[in-house]
Amino acid sequence: MIPLHAGPTARLVATSTLVAVAVGASMLALTALVLPGPWVRTGLAGIALVTVATAVTRGLVESRRRRRGDGATGGSALPTVAGGLAAAWFVLSRYGAPTSEPTLLVGPAHVARVVERLGDAGEIIRSEVAPVPGTLPITLLAVGGTLAVLLLADALAGGLRWPATVGLPLLALWAPPLVLVGEVPRGVFVVVVAALLLLLTMPDAPRAPGAERPPPTVRRAEQVRTLATTSIAVVVALGAGLVASASGALPGYAGAWYQAFTTSGDSIQLAEDLDVLNSLTERSDEVVLTYVGPEEDVGPLRTYTASAFDGRRWQRGDERSGEPFSEEDLLWPDDTGRTSLGDRQDVSFTIGSLRDDQLPVPVEPRRVQVEGTWGYDAVRDEVVGDRTDEGDRYVVGVRERSLDVEVLRAAGPGTAVDAYLDVPGTDHADDVAALAAEVAADAPTAYDQAVALQDWLRDPSTFTYSTQLPRGGTGDPVWDFLQHRTGYCVQFATTMAVMARTLGIPSRLGVGFLPGDTVEASDGSPIWRVTGQDSHAWPELYFEGLGWVRFEPTPAVQTGAAPEYTTEQSSGSATSAPQPQEVPTAAAPVPEDAGAPGADESEPAVAVSTSSDDDPLWPWAVGGAVLLVLVATAVVLVLRRRRDDGPLDPERAWQQVVSALERDGVRLPPRTTPHTAPEIVTEAVTAARGSAPSPEVRAGLRTLADALEHARYAAPDEPAGDEVDLAEVADVVTRGLAENR
Repeated sequence: MIPLHAGPTARLVATSTLVAVAVGASMLALTALVLPGPWVRTGLAGIALVTVATAVTRGLVESRRRRRGDGATGGSALPTVAGGLAAAWFVLSRYGAPTSEPTLLVGPAHVARVVERLGDAGEIIRSEVAPVPGTLPITLLAVGGTLAVLLLADALAGGLRWPATVGLPLLALWAPPLVLVGEVPRGVFVVVVAALLLLLTMPDAPRAPGAERPPPTVRRAEQVRTLATTSIAVVVALGAGLVASASGALPGYAGAWYQAFTTSGDSIQLAEDLDVLNSLTERSDEVVLTYVGPEEDVGPLRTYTASAFDGRRWQRGDERSGEPFSEEDLLWPDDTGRTSLGDRQDVSFTIGSLRDDQLPVPVEPRRVQVEGTWGYDAVRDEVVGDRTDEGDRYVVGVRERSLDVEVLRAAGPGTAVDAYLDVPGTDHADDVAALAAEVAADAPTAYDQAVALQDWLRDPSTFTYSTQLPRGGTGDPVWDFLQHRTGYCVQFATTMAVMARTLGIPSRLGVGFLPGDTVEASDGSPIWRVTGQDSHAWPELYFEGLGWVRFEPTPAVQTGAAPEYTTEQSSGSATSAPQPQEVPTAAAPVPEDAGAPGADESEPAVAVSTSSDDDPLWPWAVGGAVLLVLVATAVVLVLRRRRDDGPLDPERAWQQVVSALERDGVRLPPRTTPHTAPEIVTEAVTAARGSAPSPEVRAGLRTLADALEHARYAAPDEPAGDEVDLAEVADVVTRGLAENR
């Protein structure tokens, strides 16, 4: 326990530190919703900055009041204002910058970006399954909310002196994982409860010089009240956790809202906000789906398409239900009269861990047989409707188009979809267009231009596949990628789509999964298995009379060979038979919102549940280390019995003498009274050391004994006689006894 006579500086530092530890540990509970990554370090840095700002300001305020003799402190709003300014600057600098690079100076433009990104965070929350990748909007919400909780908790503990209420704002960080996932890491719980209990041992505001010390009964009553309040808060938190854990079985609670964020076991959903600036976080190895039927793969499986690109993010657009269809309807948005269709090939799919309201289907014309309420959105070429669940089955009858070089060359770019030609008006839009024209300079047709772009991007001597992105500083993510030439499928697909648009070829992004790998069934037939590692994005270009045609600019190290219709009669570039390349292990500097170091080299934006029977060790290691630091701090403060600001009472003054004697092996008889104590101490010290204490020590012993006797036995209104500084007398006695060894 931190002693009630701890000095004001120790009290201030301990209070601020304990609040920061409790808030920081509570922030780690959010890793159940947002995949861990550099955003955690960013949040902890923000907590440290705001804590220093509030603590230093509060220390200055208290020092000024004490110099003026104002007595008890607290109630000043200046520390909270200083912490709020520090938090606002930190959030605007980190999350209001035009790129992922923090800025020192902030202004109205930073505020506008923060507001916009908060809106993006809301869209992500409404559309994705927890846990989600640590994109800039989501981490803004997590870190900004944590700093707001810190300011409130600090004001309660350090400003208002209500340490027992600090647990209430912390529930704002505990509630999301409790409600959406049903648990918080146990290490987080241990550290937070330990910090809150240590906060209860903090002394009240220091008394003014000469002020009377509250009676022990009053102090004990106050401690009981604060302990009871915190116990209630802890019980409420535990109750919320139990309710959330059992909520799946409660009718009326496990409704659509709850199920939209959680599922039983590990689950996967493709995010619908692809940020070109973000590095790739770790992806799941869970099996998304399996399919049987073909001897060779059916190509990528599209889940959704994205056509709106704002210069940084691709958006799918508003939800639409689609039109009803029958199992005999050919689902394809365009007229297939310009090309012949191959024979129907039936493929049977079985859903694994995928939880989505779009059905993965091949990119070629197809018929779909599926149970439930599903519709077809011809504009996006999506099958949308019910949310998929484990074990769901559907059959797709695929009819591939005859896409050969001559047909594609004769088609020309489509002219009826001008919305797919929009290019963001960035400062480097003209540079991107000029480079596209340079790459496709000798290509006679739109198809040849597209192949030239694909071959150039797939060339391993020019571009490097890596899940970790170098920093860019131009404000145009596409131009940044064309400078450092390092990225994964989102960057490659986005760059080809944008460059194709500058050449007048309509483009969009397909998002889904690579065809996966085969495993052998018991009867020897192949089963194709698609996992979260196979998530992928690719560009689709529109050709008149043929419709949308897939291209593959992402290097072969991740995607394998490019589509056959893009390599036939090729000019012999490096991508005709692409050679695998090693993914660099030491990439250029990674932005703070990048994925975790060592992330698997897989594709974008799959939100994966991390619930598992094997709990990670890092929360326990961090929690244990923090708990040891807290305990060590408490022990040090207990051992360092610092002098109280007010007068030292006789009981504690005499106890200092008794403790000094016991350290030297001198123990007083059990029935020693204050009246006989000086003589007994003198005799014991003389017998133990061979020499009597000095006259100053004997006089001090008599003074302390008289004060102790008066405090224990005198009437409450009986005067104590001449006032003496008991702390000074106790120091004289203990020093004299030490010198007499």
